[in-house]
Amino acid sequence: MRRVPIRLSAICVAAIGMTSVAFPLRTHAQRPAAADRAPKLIVLVAVDQMRADYVDRFQHHWTRGLHRIVTQGAWFRQTNYPYANTVTCAGHSTIGTGTIPSVHGMILNSWWDRTTRKEVKCVDDESAAIVSYGRAVPTVGESLATLKTTTLADELRTQLSPAGRVIGFSLKARSVITLSGRRPAAVAWFDDVGAWVTSTAFSKGPVPAVADFVARNPVERDFGRLWDRALPRDAYLFEDPAVGAHPSKGMSAALPHLLKGSGGNEPDAAFYEQWQISPMIDDYIARMAVDVAERLKIGKTSSTDMIALSFSGLDKVGHDYGPNSHEVQDVLVRLDRALGDFLAGLDRLVGPENYTVALTADHGVAPLPERSIAEGLDAGRVAPAALTARVEQILGDALGGGKWIDRLVHTDFYLAPGAYDRLAAQPALLATVRTAIRALPGIREVYTRDELAANRFEDDPTGRNLSRSYFASRSGDLIIALRPYWIVQASGTTHGTSYAYDTHVPLILMGKGIARGEYLAPTEPTDIAPTLAFLAGVTLPNVRGRVLTEALVSPVAVRKSSD
Repeated sequence: MRRVPIRLSAICVAAIGMTSVAFPLRTHAQRPAAADRAPKLIVLVAVDQMRADYVDRFQHHWTRGLHRIVTQGAWFRQTNYPYANTVTCAGHSTIGTGTIPSVHGMILNSWWDRTTRKEVKCVDDESAAIVSYGRAVPTVGESLATLKTTTLADELRTQLSPAGRVIGFSLKARSVITLSGRRPAAVAWFDDVGAWVTSTAFSKGPVPAVADFVARNPVERDFGRLWDRALPRDAYLFEDPAVGAHPSKGMSAALPHLLKGSGGNEPDAAFYEQWQISPMIDDYIARMAVDVAERLKIGKTSSTDMIALSFSGLDKVGHDYGPNSHEVQDVLVRLDRALGDFLAGLDRLVGPENYTVALTADHGVAPLPERSIAEGLDAGRVAPAALTARVEQILGDALGGGKWIDRLVHTDFYLAPGAYDRLAAQPALLATVRTAIRALPGIREVYTRDELAANRFEDDPTGRNLSRSYFASRSGDLIIALRPYWIVQASGTTHGTSYAYDTHVPLILMGKGIARGEYLAPTEPTDIAPTLAFLAGVTLPNVRGRVLTEALVSPVAVRKSSD
Protein backbone atom coordinates (compact mmCIF):
# COMPACT_ATOMS: atom_id res chain seq x y z
CA MET A 1 0.00 0.00 0.00
CA ARG A 2 1.25 3.44 -0.85
CA ARG A 3 2.10 5.49 2.24
CA VAL A 4 0.63 9.00 2.03
CA PRO A 5 2.91 11.63 3.59
CA ILE A 6 1.84 14.85 5.24
CA ARG A 7 2.25 17.57 2.65
CA LEU A 8 2.80 21.30 3.08
CA SER A 9 2.75 23.87 0.33
CA ALA A 10 4.89 26.97 0.28
CA ILE A 11 1.75 28.94 1.04
CA CYS A 12 1.07 26.77 4.10
CA VAL A 13 4.58 27.35 5.40
CA ALA A 14 4.19 31.09 5.02
CA ALA A 15 0.83 30.95 6.79
CA ILE A 16 1.93 29.18 9.98
CA GLY A 17 0.30 30.91 12.90
CA MET A 18 -2.90 31.75 11.08
CA THR A 19 -3.81 28.30 9.79
CA SER A 20 -7.28 28.40 11.32
CA VAL A 21 -8.09 31.46 9.24
CA ALA A 22 -6.55 30.37 5.92
CA PHE A 23 -7.64 26.75 6.13
CA PRO A 24 -10.90 26.33 8.08
CA LEU A 25 -11.93 22.88 9.20
CA ARG A 26 -13.95 21.12 6.55
CA THR A 27 -17.31 19.93 7.74
CA HIS A 28 -19.88 18.05 5.74
CA ALA A 29 -22.06 21.15 5.55
CA GLN A 30 -19.21 23.15 4.02
CA ARG A 31 -18.49 20.72 1.20
CA PRO A 32 -19.58 22.13 -2.14
CA ALA A 33 -21.69 20.05 -4.43
CA ALA A 34 -19.84 18.35 -7.26
CA ALA A 35 -21.35 20.90 -9.64
CA ASP A 36 -19.70 23.72 -7.70
CA ARG A 37 -16.22 22.34 -8.13
CA ALA A 38 -16.55 20.61 -11.50
CA PRO A 39 -14.86 22.38 -14.41
CA LYS A 40 -16.58 22.55 -17.77
CA LEU A 41 -13.39 21.21 -19.28
CA ILE A 42 -10.43 19.12 -18.13
CA VAL A 43 -7.22 19.54 -20.13
CA LEU A 44 -4.72 16.72 -19.69
CA VAL A 45 -1.33 17.60 -21.17
CA ALA A 46 1.64 15.22 -21.33
CA VAL A 47 4.92 16.58 -22.66
CA ASP A 48 6.80 13.50 -23.80
CA GLN A 49 10.28 13.24 -22.21
CA MET A 50 10.03 16.47 -20.19
CA ARG A 51 12.35 16.12 -17.21
CA ALA A 52 11.37 18.00 -14.06
CA ASP A 53 14.65 19.91 -13.97
CA TYR A 54 13.81 21.51 -17.33
CA VAL A 55 11.31 23.75 -15.55
CA ASP A 56 13.91 25.19 -13.18
CA ARG A 57 16.63 25.33 -15.81
CA PHE A 58 14.78 26.78 -18.78
CA GLN A 59 11.69 28.60 -17.51
CA HIS A 60 13.45 31.96 -17.79
CA HIS A 61 12.98 31.49 -21.56
CA TRP A 62 9.20 31.11 -21.29
CA THR A 63 6.69 33.95 -21.53
CA ARG A 64 3.41 32.37 -22.67
CA GLY A 65 1.73 29.02 -22.02
CA LEU A 66 4.33 27.14 -19.99
CA HIS A 67 5.03 30.34 -18.09
CA ARG A 68 1.34 30.76 -17.28
CA ILE A 69 0.93 27.19 -16.09
CA VAL A 70 4.05 27.31 -13.88
CA THR A 71 3.40 30.72 -12.34
CA GLN A 72 -0.38 30.44 -11.94
CA GLY A 73 -0.62 26.77 -11.08
CA ALA A 74 0.00 24.33 -8.24
CA TRP A 75 3.52 23.07 -8.94
CA PHE A 76 4.40 19.74 -7.34
CA ARG A 77 8.17 19.76 -7.48
CA GLN A 78 8.95 16.27 -6.16
CA THR A 79 6.97 14.09 -8.55
CA ASN A 80 8.42 10.71 -9.48
CA TYR A 81 7.16 7.59 -11.21
CA PRO A 82 7.14 4.70 -8.72
CA TYR A 83 8.16 2.04 -11.24
CA ALA A 84 11.14 1.14 -13.44
CA ASN A 85 9.90 0.88 -17.04
CA THR A 86 9.66 4.62 -17.61
CA VAL A 87 8.66 4.51 -21.28
CA THR A 88 5.94 6.18 -23.32
CA CYS A 89 3.11 3.63 -23.26
CA ALA A 90 3.57 2.85 -19.57
CA GLY A 91 3.72 6.53 -18.62
CA HIS A 92 0.70 7.69 -20.59
CA SER A 93 -1.31 4.72 -19.33
CA THR A 94 -0.39 5.63 -15.77
CA ILE A 95 -1.36 9.27 -16.29
CA GLY A 96 -4.65 8.27 -17.88
CA THR A 97 -5.67 5.67 -15.27
CA GLY A 98 -4.06 6.67 -11.97
CA THR A 99 -2.42 3.29 -11.47
CA ILE A 100 0.83 1.46 -12.33
CA PRO A 101 1.93 -1.02 -15.03
CA SER A 102 1.57 -4.08 -12.80
CA VAL A 103 -2.15 -3.19 -12.67
CA HIS A 104 -2.97 -1.54 -16.00
CA GLY A 105 -0.76 -3.98 -17.90
CA MET A 106 0.95 -1.54 -20.27
CA ILE A 107 4.45 -2.48 -19.18
CA LEU A 108 6.39 -1.32 -22.25
CA ASN A 109 5.90 0.16 -25.70
CA SER A 110 5.96 -3.45 -26.93
CA TRP A 111 6.48 -6.90 -25.47
CA TRP A 112 7.03 -10.50 -26.59
CA ASP A 113 3.83 -12.50 -26.94
CA ARG A 114 4.68 -16.04 -25.89
CA THR A 115 1.58 -17.48 -27.56
CA THR A 116 2.03 -15.99 -31.02
CA ARG A 117 5.83 -15.86 -30.60
CA LYS A 118 6.13 -12.35 -31.94
CA GLU A 119 6.71 -8.86 -30.57
CA VAL A 120 3.50 -6.84 -30.26
CA LYS A 121 3.05 -3.10 -29.80
CA CYS A 122 1.08 -1.98 -26.77
CA VAL A 123 -1.95 -0.54 -28.62
CA ASP A 124 -1.92 -2.56 -31.84
CA ASP A 125 -5.19 -4.37 -32.52
CA GLU A 126 -5.47 -6.62 -35.57
CA SER A 127 -9.27 -6.62 -35.23
CA ALA A 128 -9.30 -2.88 -35.98
CA ALA A 129 -8.31 -0.98 -39.11
CA ILE A 130 -6.72 2.40 -39.75
CA VAL A 131 -8.94 5.30 -40.78
CA SER A 132 -6.80 7.81 -42.67
CA TYR A 133 -7.27 11.54 -43.16
CA GLY A 134 -4.93 11.38 -46.16
CA ARG A 135 -2.98 8.73 -47.99
CA ALA A 136 -3.51 5.01 -47.39
CA VAL A 137 -1.73 3.62 -44.33
CA PRO A 138 -0.67 -0.06 -44.50
CA THR A 139 -0.64 -0.81 -40.76
CA VAL A 140 -3.02 -2.48 -38.34
CA GLY A 141 -5.48 -0.51 -36.30
CA GLU A 142 -5.02 0.54 -32.70
CA SER A 143 -7.23 0.35 -29.64
CA LEU A 144 -7.17 0.03 -25.86
CA ALA A 145 -7.88 -3.71 -25.96
CA THR A 146 -4.72 -4.48 -24.00
CA LEU A 147 -5.36 -1.98 -21.17
CA LYS A 148 -6.53 -3.83 -18.07
CA THR A 149 -8.50 -1.02 -16.42
CA THR A 150 -10.46 2.10 -17.35
CA THR A 151 -9.21 5.61 -17.94
CA LEU A 152 -10.37 8.91 -16.52
CA ALA A 153 -11.76 9.64 -19.99
CA ASP A 154 -13.83 6.44 -19.88
CA GLU A 155 -15.32 7.33 -16.51
CA LEU A 156 -16.23 10.87 -17.58
CA ARG A 157 -18.19 9.34 -20.43
CA THR A 158 -19.91 6.57 -18.48
CA GLN A 159 -20.62 8.27 -15.14
CA LEU A 160 -21.66 11.79 -16.13
CA SER A 161 -25.01 12.82 -17.55
CA PRO A 162 -24.80 14.15 -20.14
CA ALA A 163 -21.75 12.04 -20.90
CA GLY A 164 -18.42 13.82 -20.89
CA ARG A 165 -16.95 14.11 -24.36
CA VAL A 166 -13.25 13.65 -25.03
CA ILE A 167 -10.96 14.66 -27.87
CA GLY A 168 -7.28 13.78 -28.08
CA PHE A 169 -4.31 14.39 -30.38
CA SER A 170 -0.66 13.38 -30.49
CA LEU A 171 2.11 12.27 -32.79
CA LYS A 172 1.96 8.75 -31.32
CA ALA A 173 -0.97 6.36 -31.09
CA ARG A 174 0.22 4.89 -27.79
CA SER A 175 0.37 8.38 -26.28
CA VAL A 176 -3.04 9.73 -27.16
CA ILE A 177 -5.12 6.53 -27.04
CA THR A 178 -4.13 5.80 -23.45
CA LEU A 179 -5.21 9.31 -22.42
CA SER A 180 -8.37 9.56 -24.53
CA GLY A 181 -10.06 6.30 -23.55
CA ARG A 182 -12.21 3.86 -25.48
CA ARG A 183 -14.92 6.09 -26.96
CA PRO A 184 -13.56 9.58 -27.62
CA ALA A 185 -15.52 12.00 -29.76
CA ALA A 186 -12.36 12.45 -31.82
CA VAL A 187 -8.83 11.07 -31.53
CA ALA A 188 -6.02 11.29 -34.09
CA TRP A 189 -2.29 10.71 -34.41
CA PHE A 190 0.31 11.08 -37.15
CA ASP A 191 1.45 8.00 -39.03
CA ASP A 192 5.03 7.74 -40.27
CA VAL A 193 3.91 7.57 -43.90
CA GLY A 194 2.74 11.17 -43.60
CA ALA A 195 -0.96 11.07 -42.74
CA TRP A 196 -3.15 11.88 -39.77
CA VAL A 197 -5.10 8.78 -38.82
CA THR A 198 -7.49 7.22 -36.32
CA SER A 199 -8.80 3.67 -35.93
CA THR A 200 -12.10 1.89 -36.46
CA ALA A 201 -11.99 1.10 -32.74
CA PHE A 202 -12.88 4.78 -32.24
CA SER A 203 -14.55 5.93 -35.44
CA LYS A 204 -15.92 4.08 -38.46
CA GLY A 205 -14.81 6.92 -40.70
CA PRO A 206 -13.08 10.31 -40.61
CA VAL A 207 -14.45 12.78 -38.07
CA PRO A 208 -15.54 15.79 -40.15
CA ALA A 209 -14.08 18.39 -37.75
CA VAL A 210 -10.67 16.69 -37.86
CA ALA A 211 -10.81 16.11 -41.60
CA ASP A 212 -11.60 19.76 -42.19
CA PHE A 213 -8.66 20.97 -40.09
CA VAL A 214 -6.24 18.58 -41.79
CA ALA A 215 -7.47 19.67 -45.23
CA ARG A 216 -7.00 23.35 -44.35
CA ASN A 217 -3.60 22.74 -42.71
CA PRO A 218 -1.54 20.32 -44.79
CA VAL A 219 1.67 19.19 -43.13
CA GLU A 220 3.37 19.63 -46.50
CA ARG A 221 3.12 23.39 -46.00
CA ASP A 222 6.23 23.05 -43.81
CA PHE A 223 8.27 21.46 -46.60
CA GLY A 224 11.43 23.52 -47.04
CA ARG A 225 10.93 25.33 -43.74
CA LEU A 226 14.02 26.24 -41.69
CA TRP A 227 14.01 25.45 -37.99
CA ASP A 228 16.33 27.99 -36.39
CA ARG A 229 16.67 29.27 -32.83
CA ALA A 230 13.70 31.27 -31.59
CA LEU A 231 15.97 33.28 -29.27
CA PRO A 232 19.43 34.82 -29.66
CA ARG A 233 22.15 32.16 -29.70
CA ASP A 234 23.73 33.40 -26.45
CA ALA A 235 20.43 32.80 -24.60
CA TYR A 236 20.97 29.03 -24.82
CA LEU A 237 22.85 26.97 -22.25
CA PHE A 238 25.46 24.26 -22.87
CA GLU A 239 27.67 23.54 -25.83
CA ASP A 240 26.58 23.40 -29.47
CA PRO A 241 26.53 21.00 -31.18
CA ALA A 242 25.66 18.74 -28.26
CA VAL A 243 28.37 16.28 -27.25
CA GLY A 244 27.32 12.81 -28.42
CA ALA A 245 24.41 14.02 -30.56
CA HIS A 246 23.42 11.54 -33.25
CA PRO A 247 21.13 13.28 -35.75
CA SER A 248 18.99 11.02 -37.87
CA LYS A 249 16.84 11.23 -40.99
CA GLY A 250 19.08 13.78 -42.71
CA MET A 251 19.00 16.30 -39.86
CA SER A 252 22.12 18.42 -39.31
CA ALA A 253 24.39 18.17 -36.26
CA ALA A 254 23.26 21.55 -34.89
CA LEU A 255 20.68 24.26 -35.46
CA PRO A 256 19.46 25.43 -37.91
CA HIS A 257 17.74 22.40 -39.49
CA LEU A 258 16.24 22.51 -42.98
CA LEU A 259 13.14 20.33 -43.34
CA LYS A 260 13.71 19.34 -46.94
CA GLY A 261 13.68 15.55 -46.76
CA SER A 262 16.10 13.89 -49.15
CA GLY A 263 16.65 17.18 -50.96
CA GLY A 264 14.15 16.84 -53.78
CA ASN A 265 11.37 19.18 -54.76
CA GLU A 266 8.53 17.22 -53.16
CA PRO A 267 7.84 15.96 -49.61
CA ASP A 268 9.13 12.42 -49.16
CA ALA A 269 9.42 9.90 -46.31
CA ALA A 270 12.54 11.67 -45.02
CA PHE A 271 10.65 14.98 -44.80
CA TYR A 272 7.85 13.46 -42.73
CA GLU A 273 10.45 12.00 -40.36
CA GLN A 274 12.22 15.38 -40.09
CA TRP A 275 8.92 17.15 -39.44
CA GLN A 276 8.35 14.87 -36.45
CA ILE A 277 11.83 15.70 -35.11
CA SER A 278 10.98 19.40 -34.90
CA PRO A 279 8.76 21.83 -32.96
CA MET A 280 6.34 21.95 -35.90
CA ILE A 281 4.52 18.83 -34.70
CA ASP A 282 3.68 20.41 -31.32
CA ASP A 283 2.45 23.65 -32.85
CA TYR A 284 0.23 21.68 -35.22
CA ILE A 285 -1.32 19.63 -32.41
CA ALA A 286 -2.06 22.71 -30.29
CA ARG A 287 -3.81 24.42 -33.21
CA MET A 288 -5.71 21.28 -34.14
CA ALA A 289 -6.99 20.84 -30.58
CA VAL A 290 -8.47 24.34 -30.35
CA ASP A 291 -10.00 24.17 -33.82
CA VAL A 292 -11.66 20.79 -33.29
CA ALA A 293 -12.80 21.73 -29.78
CA GLU A 294 -14.53 24.82 -31.16
CA ARG A 295 -16.25 22.87 -33.94
CA LEU A 296 -17.42 20.10 -31.60
CA LYS A 297 -18.36 22.62 -28.88
CA ILE A 298 -16.23 20.83 -26.31
CA GLY A 299 -16.82 22.30 -22.84
CA LYS A 300 -20.18 23.75 -23.83
CA THR A 301 -22.54 21.30 -22.09
CA SER A 302 -23.63 21.07 -18.46
CA SER A 303 -21.17 18.20 -18.00
CA THR A 304 -17.34 18.00 -17.88
CA ASP A 305 -15.56 17.40 -21.19
CA MET A 306 -11.88 16.67 -21.70
CA ILE A 307 -9.05 17.46 -24.10
CA ALA A 308 -6.10 15.05 -23.99
CA LEU A 309 -2.86 16.14 -25.64
CA SER A 310 0.57 14.57 -25.80
CA PHE A 311 3.33 16.72 -27.28
CA SER A 312 6.04 14.49 -28.73
CA GLY A 313 8.49 16.92 -30.33
CA LEU A 314 10.64 17.04 -27.21
CA ASP A 315 10.94 13.25 -27.11
CA LYS A 316 11.96 12.95 -30.75
CA VAL A 317 14.54 15.71 -30.40
CA GLY A 318 15.76 14.54 -26.99
CA HIS A 319 16.57 11.04 -28.20
CA ASP A 320 18.84 12.39 -30.95
CA TYR A 321 20.34 15.51 -29.38
CA GLY A 322 20.15 14.83 -25.64
CA PRO A 323 18.89 16.92 -22.71
CA ASN A 324 21.79 19.39 -22.85
CA SER A 325 21.20 20.50 -26.43
CA HIS A 326 20.09 23.80 -27.93
CA GLU A 327 17.42 21.76 -29.75
CA VAL A 328 15.72 20.68 -26.52
CA GLN A 329 15.71 24.23 -25.21
CA ASP A 330 14.28 25.58 -28.44
CA VAL A 331 11.49 22.96 -28.57
CA LEU A 332 10.41 24.14 -25.12
CA VAL A 333 10.52 27.81 -26.12
CA ARG A 334 8.28 27.06 -29.07
CA LEU A 335 6.00 24.78 -27.01
CA ASP A 336 5.58 27.67 -24.57
CA ARG A 337 4.30 29.82 -27.43
CA ALA A 338 2.06 27.08 -28.84
CA LEU A 339 0.53 26.45 -25.41
CA GLY A 340 0.04 30.18 -25.00
CA ASP A 341 -2.13 30.26 -28.12
CA PHE A 342 -3.86 27.05 -27.05
CA LEU A 343 -4.80 28.41 -23.61
CA ALA A 344 -5.95 31.69 -25.17
CA GLY A 345 -8.23 29.61 -27.38
CA LEU A 346 -9.67 27.83 -24.35
CA ASP A 347 -10.19 31.19 -22.64
CA ARG A 348 -12.38 32.19 -25.59
CA LEU A 349 -14.10 28.81 -25.79
CA VAL A 350 -15.15 28.24 -22.16
CA GLY A 351 -13.69 31.12 -20.12
CA PRO A 352 -10.45 31.03 -18.08
CA GLU A 353 -12.32 30.27 -14.86
CA ASN A 354 -14.08 27.20 -16.26
CA TYR A 355 -11.32 24.73 -17.09
CA THR A 356 -8.62 22.83 -15.21
CA VAL A 357 -5.25 21.94 -16.71
CA ALA A 358 -2.93 19.15 -15.60
CA LEU A 359 0.56 19.14 -17.13
CA THR A 360 3.05 16.34 -16.64
CA ALA A 361 5.39 14.04 -18.59
CA ASP A 362 5.51 10.32 -19.26
CA HIS A 363 9.21 10.01 -18.37
CA GLY A 364 12.52 11.87 -18.41
CA VAL A 365 15.72 10.97 -20.23
CA ALA A 366 19.33 10.02 -19.54
CA PRO A 367 22.19 12.28 -20.63
CA LEU A 368 24.02 11.19 -23.74
CA PRO A 369 26.64 8.67 -22.54
CA GLU A 370 29.43 10.42 -24.44
CA ARG A 371 28.77 13.62 -22.54
CA SER A 372 28.62 11.82 -19.21
CA ILE A 373 31.93 10.08 -19.95
CA ALA A 374 33.50 13.41 -20.89
CA GLU A 375 32.39 14.72 -17.48
CA GLY A 376 34.15 11.83 -15.73
CA LEU A 377 31.10 9.75 -14.88
CA ASP A 378 30.79 5.98 -15.01
CA ALA A 379 28.63 5.81 -18.12
CA GLY A 380 28.32 3.96 -21.37
CA ARG A 381 26.13 2.32 -23.94
CA VAL A 382 25.54 -1.31 -24.81
CA ALA A 383 24.29 -2.31 -28.24
CA PRO A 384 21.20 -4.54 -27.87
CA ALA A 385 22.51 -7.10 -30.35
CA ALA A 386 25.84 -7.35 -28.54
CA LEU A 387 24.14 -7.72 -25.14
CA THR A 388 21.83 -10.41 -26.49
CA ALA A 389 24.78 -12.32 -27.95
CA ARG A 390 26.67 -12.22 -24.66
CA VAL A 391 23.71 -13.44 -22.63
CA GLU A 392 22.99 -16.13 -25.24
CA GLN A 393 26.56 -17.34 -24.78
CA ILE A 394 26.17 -17.39 -20.98
CA LEU A 395 22.95 -19.41 -21.26
CA GLY A 396 24.58 -21.76 -23.75
CA ASP A 397 27.45 -22.40 -21.37
CA ALA A 398 24.92 -23.25 -18.65
CA LEU A 399 22.29 -25.17 -20.60
CA GLY A 400 24.18 -26.52 -23.57
CA GLY A 401 23.98 -25.72 -27.26
CA GLY A 402 20.92 -24.19 -28.81
CA LYS A 403 19.07 -20.88 -29.00
CA TRP A 404 17.89 -19.85 -25.56
CA ILE A 405 16.69 -16.25 -26.05
CA ASP A 406 13.52 -15.53 -27.99
CA ARG A 407 13.78 -11.75 -27.70
CA LEU A 408 15.29 -8.87 -25.76
CA VAL A 409 12.73 -6.08 -25.35
CA HIS A 410 13.95 -3.06 -23.42
CA THR A 411 15.67 -4.78 -20.47
CA ASP A 412 13.52 -7.93 -20.46
CA PHE A 413 14.96 -11.21 -21.74
CA TYR A 414 12.26 -13.59 -22.97
CA LEU A 415 13.71 -17.09 -22.94
CA ALA A 416 12.82 -19.98 -25.22
CA PRO A 417 10.04 -22.26 -23.93
CA GLY A 418 11.29 -24.40 -21.06
CA ALA A 419 14.59 -22.55 -20.62
CA TYR A 420 13.60 -20.59 -17.54
CA ASP A 421 12.02 -23.64 -15.90
CA ARG A 422 15.29 -25.53 -16.33
CA LEU A 423 17.21 -22.69 -14.68
CA ALA A 424 14.71 -22.27 -11.85
CA ALA A 425 14.90 -26.00 -11.11
CA GLN A 426 18.67 -25.69 -10.55
CA PRO A 427 19.28 -22.76 -8.17
CA ALA A 428 23.07 -23.10 -8.34
CA LEU A 429 23.01 -22.96 -12.13
CA LEU A 430 20.67 -19.96 -12.08
CA ALA A 431 23.01 -18.22 -9.63
CA THR A 432 25.94 -18.86 -11.98
CA VAL A 433 24.03 -17.37 -14.91
CA ARG A 434 23.05 -14.31 -12.93
CA THR A 435 26.61 -13.74 -11.74
CA ALA A 436 27.91 -13.94 -15.31
CA ILE A 437 25.29 -11.49 -16.61
CA ARG A 438 25.94 -9.13 -13.71
CA ALA A 439 29.61 -9.00 -14.75
CA LEU A 440 28.76 -7.57 -18.19
CA PRO A 441 29.40 -3.85 -18.85
CA GLY A 442 26.72 -1.56 -17.46
CA ILE A 443 24.73 -4.25 -15.64
CA ARG A 444 23.86 -3.59 -12.02
CA GLU A 445 21.60 -6.55 -11.20
CA VAL A 446 19.59 -9.39 -12.71
CA TYR A 447 16.11 -10.30 -11.47
CA THR A 448 13.98 -13.33 -12.18
CA ARG A 449 10.29 -13.32 -12.98
CA ASP A 450 9.62 -15.24 -9.76
CA GLU A 451 11.32 -12.56 -7.66
CA LEU A 452 9.38 -9.77 -9.31
CA ALA A 453 6.08 -11.62 -8.94
CA ALA A 454 6.76 -12.18 -5.22
CA ASN A 455 7.75 -8.50 -4.72
CA ARG A 456 9.72 -8.95 -1.52
CA PHE A 457 12.07 -6.01 -1.90
CA GLU A 458 11.91 -4.15 1.39
CA ASP A 459 15.60 -3.19 1.17
CA ASP A 460 15.91 -3.01 -2.61
CA PRO A 461 14.23 0.04 -4.21
CA THR A 462 15.29 -1.04 -7.71
CA GLY A 463 13.69 -4.45 -7.35
CA ARG A 464 10.58 -2.88 -5.85
CA ASN A 465 10.25 -0.48 -8.79
CA LEU A 466 10.76 -3.31 -11.28
CA SER A 467 8.03 -5.32 -9.57
CA ARG A 468 5.62 -2.46 -10.18
CA SER A 469 6.41 -2.78 -13.88
CA TYR A 470 5.92 -6.55 -13.86
CA PHE A 471 2.90 -8.18 -15.49
CA ALA A 472 3.28 -11.95 -15.58
CA SER A 473 1.93 -12.73 -19.05
CA ARG A 474 3.81 -9.84 -20.67
CA SER A 475 7.10 -9.44 -18.78
CA GLY A 476 10.35 -11.24 -19.42
CA ASP A 477 11.95 -14.18 -17.61
CA LEU A 478 15.20 -12.44 -16.71
CA ILE A 479 15.13 -8.67 -16.27
CA ILE A 480 18.29 -6.60 -15.99
CA ALA A 481 18.79 -3.36 -14.11
CA LEU A 482 21.42 -1.01 -15.52
CA ARG A 483 23.94 1.06 -13.65
CA PRO A 484 23.28 4.83 -13.63
CA TYR A 485 24.07 6.62 -16.90
CA TRP A 486 24.30 3.37 -18.89
CA ILE A 487 21.82 2.68 -21.68
CA VAL A 488 21.02 -0.26 -23.96
CA GLN A 489 21.03 1.61 -27.25
CA ALA A 490 23.59 1.88 -30.03
CA SER A 491 23.24 5.65 -30.58
CA GLY A 492 21.54 8.72 -29.15
CA THR A 493 20.05 8.45 -25.68
CA THR A 494 16.98 6.94 -24.08
CA HIS A 495 15.04 6.37 -20.85
CA GLY A 496 13.35 3.52 -19.01
CA THR A 497 15.05 3.13 -15.63
CA SER A 498 14.09 4.01 -12.07
CA TYR A 499 16.83 6.63 -11.75
CA ALA A 500 15.68 10.19 -11.10
CA TYR A 501 16.66 11.48 -14.52
CA ASP A 502 14.01 9.10 -15.90
CA THR A 503 11.37 9.17 -13.12
CA HIS A 504 11.39 12.83 -12.00
CA VAL A 505 8.80 14.76 -14.04
CA PRO A 506 6.73 17.94 -13.66
CA LEU A 507 3.26 17.84 -12.18
CA ILE A 508 1.43 21.15 -12.37
CA LEU A 509 -2.30 21.80 -11.97
CA MET A 510 -3.90 25.10 -12.95
CA GLY A 511 -7.35 26.57 -13.24
CA LYS A 512 -10.75 25.95 -11.71
CA GLY A 513 -10.58 24.42 -8.25
CA ILE A 514 -6.79 24.70 -7.95
CA ALA A 515 -4.88 26.66 -5.30
CA ARG A 516 -1.78 28.29 -6.71
CA GLY A 517 1.51 27.48 -4.98
CA GLU A 518 4.60 25.29 -4.83
CA TYR A 519 4.40 21.90 -3.09
CA LEU A 520 7.48 20.01 -1.98
CA ALA A 521 6.23 16.73 -0.51
CA PRO A 522 6.56 13.59 -2.70
CA THR A 523 3.87 13.01 -5.31
CA GLU A 524 3.38 10.69 -8.29
CA PRO A 525 1.79 11.01 -11.73
CA THR A 526 -0.71 8.45 -10.42
CA ASP A 527 -2.20 11.34 -8.40
CA ILE A 528 -3.37 13.25 -11.48
CA ALA A 529 -6.32 11.09 -12.56
CA PRO A 530 -7.92 10.78 -9.10
CA THR A 531 -7.54 14.53 -8.50
CA LEU A 532 -9.22 15.41 -11.78
CA ALA A 533 -11.84 12.70 -11.19
CA PHE A 534 -12.68 14.27 -7.82
CA LEU A 535 -13.13 17.68 -9.40
CA ALA A 536 -15.38 16.20 -12.07
CA GLY A 537 -17.39 14.15 -9.56
CA VAL A 538 -16.50 10.68 -10.86
CA THR A 539 -14.69 7.71 -9.34
CA LEU A 540 -11.97 5.45 -10.74
CA PRO A 541 -12.00 1.67 -10.10
CA ASN A 542 -8.25 0.99 -9.86
CA VAL A 543 -6.12 3.80 -8.50
CA ARG A 544 -2.83 3.92 -6.69
CA GLY A 545 -2.81 7.71 -6.62
CA ARG A 546 -4.64 10.03 -4.27
CA VAL A 547 -6.54 13.30 -4.55
CA LEU A 548 -4.07 16.17 -4.14
CA THR A 549 -6.25 17.92 -1.58
CA GLU A 550 -3.55 20.40 -0.59
CA ALA A 551 -3.80 21.97 -4.06
CA LEU A 552 -7.58 22.33 -4.06
CA VAL A 553 -9.24 25.58 -3.13
CA SER A 554 -11.07 25.40 0.18
CA PRO A 555 -14.80 24.62 0.16
CA VAL A 556 -15.57 28.09 1.51
CA ALA A 557 -13.59 29.71 -1.31
CA VAL A 558 -15.36 27.59 -3.92
CA ARG A 559 -18.79 28.44 -2.52
CA LYS A 560 -18.01 32.17 -2.31
CA SER A 561 -16.78 32.21 -5.90
CA SER A 562 -20.08 30.74 -7.04
CA ASP A 563 -22.32 33.02 -4.96
